[in-house]
Amino acid sequence: MTHTLSYSVAPTALLDALGNHDYLAARSARFGGVGTPTTEITDDEVAITSVRQLPMDKIPSAIKGLVGDGQITQVDTWSRAPGPDGGLTGSWRADLGTAPADIGGQYTIDPTPDGCSYSCSIHVKVKVPFIGGKIEQQVRGYLDHLVTKEQHFLADWLNEG
Repeated sequence: MTHTLSYSVAPTALLDALGNHDYLAARSARFGGVGTPTTEITDDEVAITSVRQLPMDKIPSAIKGLVGDGQITQVDTWSRAPGPDGGLTGSWRADLGTAPADIGGQYTIDPTPDGCSYSCSIHVKVKVPFIGGKIEQQVRGYLDHLVTKEQHFLADWLNEG
């Protein structure tokens, strides 16, 4: 599934906001972050690393054993070089430690007449026999909800700044 929201800023301005220390600290505080996210900027890319804590009280008991302490390290990696159309691309990956899951996706920021659109796709694969598909559905549902809330949080943060 892909989530898209439009913003009234240029693609490069949106990428700058996504790597902004104040935005990252606010997002972390709002959505279960642990510590302060870090941003590493090179000539070619922007890499943002965030540690998050799963809401263990909301994790079904059948899955709790798979997620350990519930801490996830998310790494968002963006190319700083716009494509021919002025758009930007990136990817994200969530490391769940020893959990038998592959979670990540793609990002795109595309120019629009009024600013840009920001899309996030979600890929979930849980490698557990028999119940993996059911767990994937639950994780995807949680991520669908989280991505939508984070995109709206970004819009609010941009409007306040």
